[in-house]
Amino acid sequence: MIAIKEIINFLGSDVIQIFGNTENVYIKHLKPPELVDKNTLDWIGISKHNKQQIAEQTMARVIVCDPSVTYSKLLKQQSKILIQVSNPKMSIAMVADQYFMHKPSPGIQGTSYIHPDAKISSSAYIGANCSIGKCTIGERTRIYPNVTIYDVVTIGDNVIIQAGAVIGTDGLGCERKEDGTLIKFSHLGGVEISSDVEIGSNCQIARGALSNTIIGRGTKINGLCFIAHNCILGKNVWITGDTMLSGSVKVEDNVTIFSKVIIREQCTIGKSATIGMGAVVTKNVPAGETWIGNPARKMEK
Repeated sequence: MIAIKEIINFLGSDVIQIFGNTENVYIKHLKPPELVDKNTLDWIGISKHNKQQIAEQTMARVIVCDPSVTYSKLLKQQSKILIQVSNPKMSIAMVADQYFMHKPSPGIQGTSYIHPDAKISSSAYIGANCSIGKCTIGERTRIYPNVTIYDVVTIGDNVIIQAGAVIGTDGLGCERKEDGTLIKFSHLGGVEISSDVEIGSNCQIARGALSNTIIGRGTKINGLCFIAHNCILGKNVWITGDTMLSGSVKVEDNVTIFSKVIIREQCTIGKSATIGMGAVVTKNVPAGETWIGNPARKMEK
């Protein structure tokens, strides 16, 4: 059981206003709408058209909502508590991660291989059957089973790498001789993954050719994505599943890239741009624009 006062303190300045008596009130879990009970911390999404009705009919005693939900006479009679925030979904996500998400204890599973010169924080977790090269892994980082991390990889604090990801492989840049023989360009760079990054299951991130591939702080990459050599991703980039970034792509801060996108080599995606699902990007995308289609083009509003 978690005291609702503790949750309010955790949310801090995100809380706009509180209605109802929070003394000796506890919640036990988060549940989907059809399973909500009196011990649930319930929440109402901003886009709901019947927010007031949801608040008055929910079985939950404590509700996270935006300020458009009023503390009606009925809610007061029901002894309910409203915690008003600007973005209820975000607040619930923060609470879920802090109080309900299982986080494995620090340590290295015995079935993993660890290079003797690897530098791994004592607060990190390495799951079963991983292969960890001569790399650096920061504090409270979690590496789940069957992950391979090559040499010359630096991983910051609070990073999550989901099962099956491969970090630091050679890229495949080639040149052809006149007779068609392929000569591979050697990759001597590494990979830098900043703090608070999450990399989904079965992703591949290639090392740079001469400089490093860089993943910026707070970036989240879903499963089955491929990030090629020398890509540079800024802060808080959000990439959803099965997306491919070709070599030397630059993605600036706060960009959103939806599923099954392909971005041509050396393209730049400007700050806060959005790339729609399935787009094939063949040229630079200006900051703040939304591009869709194949070949991708600006979406006119």
